[in-house]
Amino acid sequence: MGWTFYNSSGEAMIEDGAMSIANNTNNRVVTATGADPASLNGEANLTFDGEHLTVGDGNLVIGTAGHGIDFAAQTGTASPGTVVGELLDHYESGTWTPTIQDTTGSDSESQTYSSQLGTYVRIGKVVHFSALLRITSFGTLTTGNPARLAGLPFTHENAVIVRYATVFGDNLAVAAAGYSLVAELAPNVSHFLFKTWDATTGATTTALSELSSDAAIRVTGHYEV
Repeated sequence: MGWTFYNSSGEAMIEDGAMSIANNTNNRVVTATGADPASLNGEANLTFDGEHLTVGDGNLVIGTAGHGIDFAAQTGTASPGTVVGELLDHYESGTWTPTIQDTTGSDSESQTYSSQLGTYVRIGKVVHFSALLRITSFGTLTTGNPARLAGLPFTHENAVIVRYATVFGDNLAVAAAGYSLVAELAPNVSHFLFKTWDATTGATTTALSELSSDAAIRVTGHYEV
């Protein structure tokens, strides 16, 4: 039995045996040209073999924010943990500008730097970051205040958990040789608070005066948003 394709005006466009699909071969996905298509085309870079959809060239574009790749069909393997999400809906990479602050949270106290370099990669909820900050002057910062590293590309999630990042560099001038710095990220903020591991009971808040005015600070870590 023959068949016919009609356009929206009821006009016969394609009849059985009267028109072929251009550029077609096995498994190519077919697309149409125009609102009332006068031609059909087999896409060389898009194939489906009944099991796998293959994009031979180009990108898979998610057209609406909040959507992505859904892994819900898999069986959750967390044990004794609990699966709370299986949708990969975000990826980006970029740069950010690290700054040094006191507790006022201001970047306008004449602080100066020779280097302010920050990079990040966000995959889903997790932000991986690194930074290099070379300070030349604290300006009018209150050096007795706790030292902050600010400018993170995203605000930390508003959760009870506190994140820590690794800190290393030159001329950090912490209280004694053998001490080390960590960067503490509290919930719902976009800055780190420097702390010094200087006691068996844990870390204490690091004042700006414990950092040299020509310090080179490198920080790397990750957190969730």
